[in-house]
Amino acid sequence: MTTSRRRFMAGMAAAAAGTAVGGLAACGSRGPGADTIFMGGPVVTVVPGAAEAEALAVTGGRISKVGTAEEVLRLRGSETTVVDLHGRALLPAFVEPHGHPFEMGTTLAPPAIDVRPFTVSTAGGVFTKLAEAVADTPKGQPILLNGVDPLLQTGLQPFSRTELDRLAPHNPVVIISNSGHAAYGNTAAFTAAGITKTTPNPSGAQYVHGPDGQLTGEVREAAALMALTAPFSGAIMANAGDNLRWAYSQLARAGIATATEHSYDARTQSEVFSKLAAQSDCALRVRAYEIGTPELAEDPDNVRGRRAGADVLFDKIGMKIWADGSPWQGNIFTTFPYLTNATTAAMGLGPNHRGTMNFTPEQIQELTAAFVDQHWQVSCHVHGDAAIDVVLDAFERAKTPPALRPRMEHVGAMRPDQFARAAQLGVTPSLFIEHIYFWGDVLVDKLFGPEHGSHWMSASSALDAGLRLSFHNDGTVTPPNPIGNIATAVNRIAKGSGRVLAPEQRIGVDAAIRAQTLNAAWQLRLDTEIGSLEAGKYADLVVLSQNPRRVPPAELRDVAVEATYLMGRQTYGKVLG
Repeated sequence: MTTSRRRFMAGMAAAAAGTAVGGLAACGSRGPGADTIFMGGPVVTVVPGAAEAEALAVTGGRISKVGTAEEVLRLRGSETTVVDLHGRALLPAFVEPHGHPFEMGTTLAPPAIDVRPFTVSTAGGVFTKLAEAVADTPKGQPILLNGVDPLLQTGLQPFSRTELDRLAPHNPVVIISNSGHAAYGNTAAFTAAGITKTTPNPSGAQYVHGPDGQLTGEVREAAALMALTAPFSGAIMANAGDNLRWAYSQLARAGIATATEHSYDARTQSEVFSKLAAQSDCALRVRAYEIGTPELAEDPDNVRGRRAGADVLFDKIGMKIWADGSPWQGNIFTTFPYLTNATTAAMGLGPNHRGTMNFTPEQIQELTAAFVDQHWQVSCHVHGDAAIDVVLDAFERAKTPPALRPRMEHVGAMRPDQFARAAQLGVTPSLFIEHIYFWGDVLVDKLFGPEHGSHWMSASSALDAGLRLSFHNDGTVTPPNPIGNIATAVNRIAKGSGRVLAPEQRIGVDAAIRAQTLNAAWQLRLDTEIGSLEAGKYADLVVLSQNPRRVPPAELRDVAVEATYLMGRQTYGKVLG
C-alpha cells in the first residue's frame, strides 16, 4: 500500500500544472490564449438544454469556453496544450457529498488491516488475516482490523470479547465492522482504553453488556468506537498526513475532485487537513461536517463564519448528527420489523425487532435547533423510516431555513410521502445507492423482505418529489466509485442474484450523473463554482473511457476513469496532451 501511494504521488507531482498556497489555487495562464483545450470527444456539460458540446478551454484554472471545436480553438495560443480525447468523454469531476477521507486513511492504510468483503471475501480469510497479524505483531502492541461484514462474508459471526481473548491473548485487538457503526475488542483492548463494565455509555453510543452485566466485546456508534480505538491514536496520528494523502489519491483515482469529511473532529484533524490543503499537489477539495456533540451545541464559539469559495481546498461547513445506526447492525429505527430468521437471530435481533434511535427525539430536536441557531448546515445520518419522521420533525420545529440546505444522509427506508415532506421543508437527501448493488439480496431475503427491501433507496420517488438528490459511497463502506453509483441508480441490479429491485425506482442516466456532479455540488453550496461545465466555473474535470450517456445501461459499470483534474491541474491518470 505504501509503495502504491508513493508511485501515485510521484505521478501526481509529474502531472501537476499549477500551485496552491494556503488552499488557494494559483493556476495562472502561461501566456496569450488558453492553457488547455480539450477536444476530439463529447463534452458532457450537465447544463440543462445544452447536454453536450464539442470542446472546452481552460484558462487560469477556470473554464474559459465551452462550444464547438471551431469556437474553442480560437483561444489557442502558442503555449496552449491541446488534449485530443480520441472519443473519450469529458465531464465535470465527480463530487463525493458524504465521504470520510480521514477514516479511509486511518482504517485502510497501515497500521490498520483491510478485511472488508471487497478485499477478503470469506470468514476464513478474515481469521487468516487476524492470525497473521497476531503472529507478526510484538506482544503488547495493538492490532486493528477494519471492515468485517457477517452479511457478506459467509459464515462470519459477530466477535465476542472471550473469542478474541483466545485468538489474540497477548495483544489488544479491535475489529471494526464495515458499516462503521460497530466494533469488537478483546479484554486487553478494553483495558487499554480504560473501559470497564461500569463505564457510562457515551452520548449517542453504547458499550454492549450481556445478561450477566459483563462487556460482550461489542461497541456501537461513533463515540464508543472512538473510545475503544483511542490507544491506536498515537500510531494513527503519526502517519496521518501520509495516510490522508493516500486517501485523497484513491478519491482522485475515482474521478472525484471534491469530497466531504463527515466525521470531522477539529481538535485532532484540523491541522492535518489544513496542511494538506496548503500543499501544491493537493489532490482534493474537502468540506467538513463536524461530529455534533452536546458540548459543541452549547459552545458560543461554534458559530459559522464566512463561507469559503471553491478556491479554498479545506473548510468546515456543517454539523453531523447520527439519528440511528446501520441496517447491518440491526439498529435503524423502522415502522416495520426485521424478518425473523437465522440471519437476524445471529445479529441478536428478536421477533418483531424495529431498531432504536441513538438519541431521543428530544435530543435530536435540541441538537438540531442549536446548530441551526449557530447557522450551520445540519447533516443528519438516518436510515429507518421511523427515525426519518423524527428528523423531519426536528428540522420543522427548528424552523430550519431552506437556505441552509439541511441534509439527510443515506435514507435507505425513506418513503414517497417522506420525500414529499422533505421537499416542502427544503431538506435535501443523499442516498447510499450502492446498498442495492452490494446488499440488495441481503435486504430482500435476509433482513426486510420484498416489500421493504426492494424499495430501499427509492431514488425515483425522491426525484418525483422535486428533490435534488445526490449519491455517495460513505468513505470506507464501499470503494469510492461514482460510476458504480450511476450504474446502480439506472439499473438497480443486485450483484449476487442479478435481479432488479423495484424497477420503477430506476432513474435516467442524466439524473444519475447530476446526482454525482451538480446536485452534490449544490448540497455543498458550491454549485455556482463547480459541478457543471460552464464558462467561469473552476475546471474540475474527469475524462472517462466512454460517454455514459451513450453506453448501454448494462455496461455503465465498465466505464473507466482515465484522468481527473482539480481547477485545471491533473491529479490522476497519464498526463494528457
